[in-house]
Amino acid sequence: MQTQDKAVASALSQRFRPALIAFFLRRIRNHTEAEDLTQEVLLRVAQRGAQIDASRPDAYIFQIAANLLRDRGRRNIVRATYQSGLAADASWVEELDPDRVLQAKQSLATVLSALRELPERTRTVFVLFRLENMKQREIADMLGISVRTVEQHVVRASVHLRDRFGGQA
Repeated sequence: MQTQDKAVASALSQRFRPALIAFFLRRIRNHTEAEDLTQEVLLRVAQRGAQIDASRPDAYIFQIAANLLRDRGRRNIVRATYQSGLAADASWVEELDPDRVLQAKQSLATVLSALRELPERTRTVFVLFRLENMKQREIADMLGISVRTVEQHVVRASVHLRDRFGGQA
């Protein structure tokens, strides 16, 4: 910014800052936001510099202020819509109940205990297939066994878990 432009911006700031802050405070009642919006107006005015009608800068400045308020209102509507959408999407999530958390931990411990009862190779194949969602061919290639052997390990583990939990699994 040139020295002359800086002087004009400084003079406009001295002249209009109190009026702009009052303008924004009457409408939004938040001093911090009023300061930010005032600064934004003055920045835009400084960027326009020579394009401002020197005979009526107040009309130009307060038009910028009104436009900023309008933009702020639009942004707030978009944010509120987005946040209400998030709240609606999250409504299906249940709150964490300490009893449910404890019950889930106990169930997980029981399943892990049942999996530890399996031979290591059977457990590995079952975990890769059911929990890691690997294809049986990938497991067979990785472990150097046939696809049929992978199938047998998965069946053996499934039968063990079904017997352990009495058909609940």
